[in-house]
Amino acid sequence: MRRSLLLVIGLTLAAAPPLHAGTFARASIAPDLGLDAFTRGVARAQVGRDVFSDPWATVTISNVDVYDRFPYVEARNFEIVSDPRWNRLVCGEAGRSLRAYDGAGGPLGSLSEPRGMAVDEQNRVYVADAGHDRVVVLRANTEYDAIDLVPLYAIGGLSHPYAVAYSDGGTPFVPGDDVLYVADTGRNRIVAFALGEASARQVAAIGDLGSGAGRFAGPMAIATGRANGASTRDVYVADAHNRRIVQLRYESGGLTWIGETADGADVVTSLDTDQWGNVYAAAPRQGVVRKFNSALEPVAELSGEIAQPKSFHLPFANVRDHRDGSMRRVGQPNAVSVDRWSDASGVNLWNLGVTIAGLGVVGGDQPSARYTLTDQADVTLEIRDAASGRVVARRAIGTEGAGAHSFALLASELGSKPGASDLVLRLSAASSYADGASDVAQASFSAVGNGSAALPSQPVLLGSWPNPGRPFTRIGFALPQSSTGRASLGMFDVLGRRVRTFAGAFSPGMNEVIWDGTDDNGHAVGSGLYFYRLDVGSERYTGRLTFIR
Repeated sequence: MRRSLLLVIGLTLAAAPPLHAGTFARASIAPDLGLDAFTRGVARAQVGRDVFSDPWATVTISNVDVYDRFPYVEARNFEIVSDPRWNRLVCGEAGRSLRAYDGAGGPLGSLSEPRGMAVDEQNRVYVADAGHDRVVVLRANTEYDAIDLVPLYAIGGLSHPYAVAYSDGGTPFVPGDDVLYVADTGRNRIVAFALGEASARQVAAIGDLGSGAGRFAGPMAIATGRANGASTRDVYVADAHNRRIVQLRYESGGLTWIGETADGADVVTSLDTDQWGNVYAAAPRQGVVRKFNSALEPVAELSGEIAQPKSFHLPFANVRDHRDGSMRRVGQPNAVSVDRWSDASGVNLWNLGVTIAGLGVVGGDQPSARYTLTDQADVTLEIRDAASGRVVARRAIGTEGAGAHSFALLASELGSKPGASDLVLRLSAASSYADGASDVAQASFSAVGNGSAALPSQPVLLGSWPNPGRPFTRIGFALPQSSTGRASLGMFDVLGRRVRTFAGAFSPGMNEVIWDGTDDNGHAVGSGLYFYRLDVGSERYTGRLTFIR
């Protein structure tokens, strides 16, 4: 096998994020060879065979050693990909030999339809061996450039499990509180197992066929919550036929139903969480990966550049610092997607960044700024005089998670000149990942010199986010004092037909409406291009967005 093929495996830590990037930015699989993705076409060109038949999911085993002398940092990154059609796992390190594991002749026997996988900090790999109604537990032994998968034990009593999720109990590298959650798809339930070295013990279960709280209809993907890298007690489940993502919590020895949100897809085949607990859902039939914060509020979407993604995996690395003997489990600012296996698509790498959306200033006696972040970031503000460019104020807002935020503007930041002053608020967000990407947004406003911000002199349409919208989008606008009673916002299709009207007690300053893709009768509209129009008396302001079902 030629070495040039093998650099696709294990490159999840090699894709350095650019200094400025959006929430998702494609990274080249092999920039030296000009390969943007690892596809069936690439595999055939390099080694004359397909490598995969139907790749489904992937996990990463990453070990980083930090020293106080050369080479200072050593990293070893291995990738494992499941292939349910060929009943095997394919694994290897960047630039080294790939190997396949099918279990044949081993103590646990052959694999049958291996699908979702999870990996823990001890390099144990958990495989949903769906065709054999079990979960197989393997140990990944990595020595130099080689990886071997050694069978440990199997967890039985399941029915066609599609996905697994590992929890470190909130204490990485401390045994005794580790839990494995299984999407037991054939029985429409979620099962929790306490993990041991040589066996697992069922400790909780929830579910039966249905659509209400406590019931599922085809749970196909599962992920555990995280906070600063460690697992929380939250569990997220993609409930396929109910078209929702469910939030559970493992507490007091049981699984409790917390809530749910519509996922906007007919099938979600992969869920994963990042360092900060944001949730990523891959929907292959819609060709999209949706990003939610830990409260399941949608914050971003990856579409267009991705082809029927079956899996979207967020790698974590074991970082051993030999200078002080510490060990940390650290999420990486990149991701691996497993797309439709074809001559043009396959395995892709993505850098993760942050975007500021919907920045605006709310005027009045207690002025404030509102905005939305698509990832956790360190936020700072700068206020400049619009005419001269002189910096009026700077302030660190602090670390904020993904979602909608606001903060008060201080009187000292608005200047003290008599009369009105035109100012520019410049907001910067630097990703909380080490050396992560950043974003900058600006909003103009006026201060009146007494510690308050003037309302806009005319209506301002601030745009929609997220765009494309799914399952909803926010549309922001600012109104002057005189126009609030005369304002309405309408949604129109491409033929100009009005489908939804928002009207009511809009207030001076910032306003926001949330459109869930329904018309005035509560019926769902179809996917496509829509226009929104802000009417204020005889004045009209328009924008457009895409809504996707």
